[in-house]
Amino acid sequence: MKITEHLYKTSGVEYGTNSNTFLLETEDGLILFDLGFDTVQWNAMTGCEKLWGLQEKKKAAAFLTHGHYDHAGNTFRANQENIPVYCADPDASRIENGWPEMERLFQRKWICADVDRRIEDGQKFTFGNSTVTAYGAPGHSRGSFAYVIEADGHRALCTGDMFYIRPKPPEDDIELELAYMGGDDFDLDDYISSLKKMSSLHCDILLPGHYYVYYGDIDALCRKAAAMAEAVKEEK
Repeated sequence: MKITEHLYKTSGVEYGTNSNTFLLETEDGLILFDLGFDTVQWNAMTGCEKLWGLQEKKKAAAFLTHGHYDHAGNTFRANQENIPVYCADPDASRIENGWPEMERLFQRKWICADVDRRIEDGQKFTFGNSTVTAYGAPGHSRGSFAYVIEADGHRALCTGDMFYIRPKPPEDDIELELAYMGGDDFDLDDYISSLKKMSSLHCDILLPGHYYVYYGDIDALCRKAAAMAEAVKEEK
């Protein structure tokens, strides 16, 4: 799925896979966002690259939104292709040393892999005429990050598992779904703070970790998600 001239969705519901991955084509190479899990999703990603004639281009970096299996399980495949992997601690350490909770949740063996660079909040990376700015967004996991991708005159927010959107017929409206809150390191207060932080980044495209891409007022969606999470806190 082509999102803008140089930004693509390379797996997700359109390709019959559970989680989303994205790709940015730059003058310095291809930049990946999340890596998915298992062979089926990896093949969907590489198949999309072939569809758009990108398969011969160098992959310059892979940014992980967090270390959960459905977003980072293919990190070892990135290692095999010498793609530099960027992720924040403590998720990066779990990717390298194992994550028993993920094995229980997904009923699959965790394959340890290397993270090449630990990222920090506010770091900005330049690839040709495009930039990627990393924002710490703990809550769903302690090492969760979001990325603002500036390319083709747009600001796209790659959120990982912060919230998702679904169509809401017949009103032609959208319905928000909050991220999974059952992880062993989930923190509701951090999650609410991260959603509020995302609401001031002034992006016009949402790239969530699951389901559908959205074009529009992303600040407003983040505020709505924060209010929903605060309601969950009040119920506890």
